[in-house]
Amino acid sequence: MEAGAIDTRTPMELRALIAGVGAGIVGAAASIAAQVLMRAPYPHYNDTLGSAVAAGVAGGLLYAVLVRLTAAPGRALWVSALAIATVDTLLIAVLPLPAGHGAHLGPFDGLVVPVRQLAALVGVGHFGARHFPAAFLFADTVIHYIPAAAVAVLVPRWAGARRG
Repeated sequence: MEAGAIDTRTPMELRALIAGVGAGIVGAAASIAAQVLMRAPYPHYNDTLGSAVAAGVAGGLLYAVLVRLTAAPGRALWVSALAIATVDTLLIAVLPLPAGHGAHLGPFDGLVVPVRQLAALVGVGHFGARHFPAAFLFADTVIHYIPAAAVAVLVPRWAGARRG
């Protein structure tokens, strides 16, 4: 068994979920470290943490599905993770922030803004007059791609070999 891999007798779905949580934690730590090094107060650290862990969980669940659907689930996870990070980054960089107050989900507040922006695009909700602070767009972009890369690299490795 590969170092760091979860016991292969555990069902793939559970291995992928555990690997996703671990990758999310690694992605969160690396994202917050990058954010501190760049001295970027936005997004808030709690939002960064919650978004990265949620990305890990979602990536683990997605990997469990991809293992059953494709011959190259690791590559498909890479493409999916980077595509989601790109869309999320573009939404924050290009569109105005949503108007009003959204749901408060504690450390998962960072997930709400892009979802509300997508909703406003299709006519559910409205855009506000403000944009994400331009001075922090580079940091925001970096912290979107760090968890995506962590998930894409670590989930297939930690979930182990393909098994039913």
